[in-house]
Amino acid sequence: MIEKIDNTPKNKKSLSVVRYFILALILLYIPGFTLTYFNGTLSSIFSYLSYGLILIYTIYHGKSGNNYWMIIIGLLYFLIGSVVNQEYMPEIKYFTIIMIKYFIIIIGGYEVMKRTSSKEMWFFMLLGALSILGNMFLFNDPKADYGRYSGFYLDPNNGGLICIMGYALSFAMPKKIRFIGKLLFTILGLFTFSRTFIVTWLIINVLSIRLDIKNAKMLFAGFAILSTLVIYNEFLPVKNARLEQIGAIISSDNDSSSPNKINKDSRWDTWKRYFPALSDKPIFGNGYMAFDGNGVAPPVGVHNTYLLIWGESGIFPILIFIYYLITLFKYGIYYFKDIPFSLMMLISLTLFLMTNHNFFNTDYSLLLILWIDIQLKNKKDKLSKELNFT
Repeated sequence: MIEKIDNTPKNKKSLSVVRYFILALILLYIPGFTLTYFNGTLSSIFSYLSYGLILIYTIYHGKSGNNYWMIIIGLLYFLIGSVVNQEYMPEIKYFTIIMIKYFIIIIGGYEVMKRTSSKEMWFFMLLGALSILGNMFLFNDPKADYGRYSGFYLDPNNGGLICIMGYALSFAMPKKIRFIGKLLFTILGLFTFSRTFIVTWLIINVLSIRLDIKNAKMLFAGFAILSTLVIYNEFLPVKNARLEQIGAIISSDNDSSSPNKINKDSRWDTWKRYFPALSDKPIFGNGYMAFDGNGVAPPVGVHNTYLLIWGESGIFPILIFIYYLITLFKYGIYYFKDIPFSLMMLISLTLFLMTNHNFFNTDYSLLLILWIDIQLKNKKDKLSKELNFT
């Protein structure tokens, strides 16, 4: 075990600064953003700086726990995937770096997230969401879908994840800023035009009514915002395809072209491309990166983390991962009234993983699941201490 070196107030302040740098670099996806909009050298500097700072933070703060579930899942995924089939494997050096980065995040990042409050997480989610405004006016990606924005996160679905996480965290904020926060995250999330964001937003708001019937007003506010965007879309010289789809649903438009537009980018069609490979090798999988864009069904990846784990490393890692999520859900439901944002964030992340296959090398997603786990564990420990005390 790594021992703590210094615990003076001055050192604590310095460690907090280091932690804020780590959170900014990873939660705002600075390395990926700089790679796209600046250059690879700057991106590499920020990337290795984030991992280096995590190591420094962990060494100086000391280890106080681990998420053994994610350690086991990562070990099984990387080891089984790299052994069963090496046809799609990258160079061993590249693979080793990816694996090391994963475990730095899971083991070292645990200490960072353990000391990060809900207010701090909300603040960084807000910064990330506000970058969508920058994407709209300052650094619009010409390769992106017209009218869809992602901020620092390069992909609208990823931007939508940050917005829905911030929305969920707004329930942990003081009442004075809670509604404003939810409104901001709703507006910015809608600008991603992520279907996953919209579906998750609806689920969270329906769920929030269990806390207070007054929360229903956000459903009306969201519908009003979305209707305004649909009307605005009608006056644009080039219409946003997603808004056309939503407008057709709202107006019950029976235009035969509407279903085709809705199904054009269907995730189900993407998943089906990988079903033959999945059924062919269900026990130990098809090997690492087999379900990536250059694997068994090019040119697109599977866009589903659950299928990725199963398809690349077999049935055992995916069963453990699903069992782990079920365990989190059990505690999330049990503690819902006390820390509702944990269950809301868990729902958001699990739905997001159905549309994304980069979970193991997307650091902010890994930090998010660590933080959710820690919040539930802290609540459990706190209640256990209270019961023992009484």
